[in-house]
Amino acid sequence: MPATPPGDDPNETMALVRGYLKGQNLEQIGRVDDAVELYEAAVEKSFDSTGPYDRLIHIYADSARHEDVIRVAESAIRNVHTHDAKRAWYERMRGAAQEALAKVPRAAPRKRG
Repeated sequence: MPATPPGDDPNETMALVRGYLKGQNLEQIGRVDDAVELYEAAVEKSFDSTGPYDRLIHIYADSARHEDVIRVAESAIRNVHTHDAKRAWYERMRGAAQEALAKVPRAAPRKRG
């Protein structure tokens, strides 16, 4: 079941905005994992602004976490209210992650015997 958009509850929206801003501060002092948790909370709630999605896509792309880039980009395409150029960027990032994921070598089954 999809998350309820936070737009219906101003308190929840403000909490997500505060979480995003705190995440930016945490990133600046090197606490990226803590920032990711806050950004992911916004994505989970189908937040409709670009910030958390953009930060996660950059963090995950830099770490070659292609499946996470795809997941976050798809969520952004569904939920973010933005201009066409930004939507196209999400689609490009998703496509690049899909291509990169297809190039990752798969482990061969272990031979027994």
